[in-house]
Amino acid sequence: MLLRREVRLLEHVKPKPPPVWRQHFVLAGMIVVFLVLALRVVQIQTQEVAMLREEGDKRYLREIRIVPERGKILDRNGRVLALSTPVSSLSADPKVFCRAADSWAGLPQEVGIPRQKLIERCGRYVDDHFMYIRRRLPPAVVDRVLALNVPGLEVDREYMRYYPGGPVGGQLLGLTDIDENGVDGLELAYDAVLKGREGRKQVLKDRVGHMVEGVRSIQPVDHGDDLTISIDYRVQSLASRYLETAVRKHDAAGGSVVILGVPSGEIIAMVNSPQFNPNDRKSISSQVFRNTAVTDTVEPGSTAKPFTIAMALESGRVDAETVVDTSPGHMYLAGYTIRDVHDYGPLSVHDVLVRSSNIGTVKVALELPFASLFDTLKDLGFGRVTGALPGETGGVLEHRDRTVEHATMSYGYGFSVTPLQLAQAYTVFATDGKLLPISLERKADGYRARGKRVFRPQTVALVRRMLNQAASSAGTASKAPIPRYHIGGKTGTTRKLMDGNYQKGRYVSLFAGLGPLSEPRFVTVVSIDDPKGKWYYGGDVAAPVFSKLMSDLMRLYNIRPDNAEPARFGSSSVRADGERT
Repeated sequence: MLLRREVRLLEHVKPKPPPVWRQHFVLAGMIVVFLVLALRVVQIQTQEVAMLREEGDKRYLREIRIVPERGKILDRNGRVLALSTPVSSLSADPKVFCRAADSWAGLPQEVGIPRQKLIERCGRYVDDHFMYIRRRLPPAVVDRVLALNVPGLEVDREYMRYYPGGPVGGQLLGLTDIDENGVDGLELAYDAVLKGREGRKQVLKDRVGHMVEGVRSIQPVDHGDDLTISIDYRVQSLASRYLETAVRKHDAAGGSVVILGVPSGEIIAMVNSPQFNPNDRKSISSQVFRNTAVTDTVEPGSTAKPFTIAMALESGRVDAETVVDTSPGHMYLAGYTIRDVHDYGPLSVHDVLVRSSNIGTVKVALELPFASLFDTLKDLGFGRVTGALPGETGGVLEHRDRTVEHATMSYGYGFSVTPLQLAQAYTVFATDGKLLPISLERKADGYRARGKRVFRPQTVALVRRMLNQAASSAGTASKAPIPRYHIGGKTGTTRKLMDGNYQKGRYVSLFAGLGPLSEPRFVTVVSIDDPKGKWYYGGDVAAPVFSKLMSDLMRLYNIRPDNAEPARFGSSSVRADGERT
């Protein structure tokens, strides 16, 4: 009973309400929290927007480069000689890619890079946002790699240089490096024109580094300009074929061919042997890389005799019929012996050139002061570069006023030239006596270069007749003529000079010619280095290459035939067996 009574009493007792201050304290705390959050939001929205945006951009915005397409190199007829083809390269964001090493399974095998190498590369680029994994991969490999879904891995579009002609004219065109920068030849000389300017673009990427969308262009890409040159690929290909055939036939060390157009002064073809294929970088070596038509020099030998004869004719001291006694086939001069292949006896100046008599040439030259010969050679461009190509050598032309130098220089010894220089010098006989400037720039049809006069037109007419006879059965180049056209030219067979010494039994075979003589359109120089075997004279080794090329040039350029029997000038009709100078 007592217990019930107590319970009833407790039921009538009301609990005391909590103190009011507690409610106020909680309310005040909540207000303070909301105020702090509100102030923080205001601070973020007003004072830290730039910083937060920058931090966000660091995580998701990237600036990528847009590689420009390198311009094409085209021949005079629009045929592509060099172009850039799209390729794919694998790159990565190291900050994403390197942290995802566990997902690399299969990647090292696909790209051909050991896992340890990738780890070492990550160590080098740990503070960067970009590194290459492997460049210029086949599309099938790229597709397999992307299927691995490796975080941070991307595909970049790049370009790779391709040369459709392969080894034809490789030394002239040159090469680019892996970044499409010119490193030699025309690729280097015209790099600023061809390469263009790289573009930049900002893109948005997801958390694993894959590009989501482009945001904005920072700098538009500027693709390279095309370059049209004066080379005719058809002629270039033929010259390469004939040169390689001659080099193999005579087991030679190499050779060069240069063809110039007249009266434009354009370089129509320039090839060298041995060749290299610029599409196969493994085949490139220092031995085949040089454009020897402009980098290597030779003593021109008998190909220089027409200049000496023209100089003498210009002076008026002799004419074409002036007789020079070359007996007994040798002469002693300042302690040296000068020889002819045969004892030709008395020869007219005309026949001195046709027979390629050293003695006759020397006697004609000595009728005039050394300065006349030196100045003539200098006016012909010897001793300086033509300025048409990079890496040119100027050759050697020194003023040494001694009797022996006076004599030897008259028949092509004691100074050195490049095949291109020799071809330029012969333009004086293809024009009315003017030396044409040489160019690789494609000129408009009918363009006539403004040359520098060296000889009078009357002198040139006489020398052309001599060159026509020299390049016939009466001269030293019976293998040079072509059917239905008059051509002219001069052989040369010079002793090979190495380290300042002439090499016994080793020669350079030369032929310099032009045609058709009625209205010359082309000058061609053929040089064969160190032919071996029985035949090494210029008339036997180099002249046949000239003949084949000139015949093809007449056909390709649709030049009207002379429709006449080979012209005969002068009194000689007996063929010389050969000459050694």
